[in-house]
Amino acid sequence: MRPPFTSILILAAAGSAAAQPYAASPSPAPWGGTVLPAQVPYQPTLSDEVIATGQTAPIYTEVLPPDEDAVWQTYATPPEFGPDVLLPEGAVPAGQPLLVPDGALDPAMPDESLRQSLIPPDARDGFFQKARFSATWLPQIDYYDLGWTDLRTEVVTALPFFTRENPIVITPSYEVHFLDRPLVYDLPPRLHDAAIDFHIFRVFDNRWIADFAVTPGYFADDHSFDSDDALRVNGRALGIYAPNVDLKWVLGVTYVDGGWAKVVPVVGVVYEPNDDVIYELVFPKPRIAWRLPNSPVPDRDERWFYIAMDFANSAWAIEQTDGTPDTLAYRDYRLIFGVERKIVGGLSHRVEAGYIFNRDIKLASNGPDDISMDPTFMLRIGVSY
Repeated sequence: MRPPFTSILILAAAGSAAAQPYAASPSPAPWGGTVLPAQVPYQPTLSDEVIATGQTAPIYTEVLPPDEDAVWQTYATPPEFGPDVLLPEGAVPAGQPLLVPDGALDPAMPDESLRQSLIPPDARDGFFQKARFSATWLPQIDYYDLGWTDLRTEVVTALPFFTRENPIVITPSYEVHFLDRPLVYDLPPRLHDAAIDFHIFRVFDNRWIADFAVTPGYFADDHSFDSDDALRVNGRALGIYAPNVDLKWVLGVTYVDGGWAKVVPVVGVVYEPNDDVIYELVFPKPRIAWRLPNSPVPDRDERWFYIAMDFANSAWAIEQTDGTPDTLAYRDYRLIFGVERKIVGGLSHRVEAGYIFNRDIKLASNGPDDISMDPTFMLRIGVSY
C-alpha cells in the first residue's frame, strides 16, 4: 500500500554557515569586534577570499581568562611588511587567503531536514490535501475466468496531531468492483470497498522515521454490509532509518485482512541518487521511476515513467443467489508499466498497463481450496488534484 509509501506517503534544518549551530548569536562588543560565549571558540575554515593591503579583517579568536569574555579581536594588516615586521599571532599578510568560516562548523550536523524532505511538493496548507480518481479494467479472457472493472475515488486530508508539525493524514476512500463472473461460480455482480485510512509518522534525531497506519473499512456486496465478515481492518507498522535524505532503509510489517497470508513483511531500501530517478526496492511492492527529459518545468510540471510490482489480497462478505451468506477472497500479482504527469497545484494524470498472474479466488462455501484463474492484463487511468 503506497502511501502509497511510497505513497508513504509522507518534513530541523542545519545551522547557518556563519557560526556554530549550537552557539548563541554574537552580540556587538563596546570596543569593536564581537563577543562570543567562551565555551564555543571560533573555528575557521579556509576560503578563497583575499584581503587587500591595509584591509582590516577579523582573523582569529582570543580566549581570555575565565573571569573575562571571549573576544573576536580585530587586527589590521600593515601596508608593508618584511622579515623584520612582527605580526600578531594568526594575522594574515596582504594577498594571502583569509581564514573565515565557510559552511557548517559541526560536521555531524546534517545538511538537510529529513522531516522537510517527506513533505510532498504539492502539499497544501489546510485540511484538504488531494483528491484522486482511478478506473481499472481486467478483462475476462474466457467464460470460466473472472474479469473486473474497478472505479475508485479518495480524498486526502490532514489535521494537526497535537501540533502542526506532526499531522495525521486521513484518507477516506470508496471503490466499486463490477464483476464479469465465471459461469460455474455463484458470484455477485458488484463488490464495494468503503474504508478510511489513518496515517501518522514521526521523525527522530533527523535519522529515524516511525510510520504507522490503520485502515478500517466495510467490504461487501450490495446485500451484506450488515454481515460480521464485512468489517475488516488493515494496517502497517514500519521503522525507517535514513542516514541522509536520499537513502532510507525500511523494515516492518503490513496486516491485510484478506483470504491468504495476513501478516506480510516489508523490507527494502528507497534510494534517490538524483532528481531524475527513484529506486523504491521495497518488498512486497517495489517500484523504479525515471523522470523523462521532456518534463516542461522540473519540480513543478514533470513527466515520469515507472515499473512496479503490486500484490492484491482482499475479501468481501457476499450473498449467494438463494440468500446464503458467503465470503469471497481474491488475490493476484501485478507487473505494471506506467507514465505519469505530475503538475504541482494542477490536475495530474497517469496511464498504466500491466500483466496479471497467479490469480486465485476462494469461496468459504467451497472449502479451503484455491480456485485458479488464467492470467490477464490490466489497463488503468488515474487523475489527481
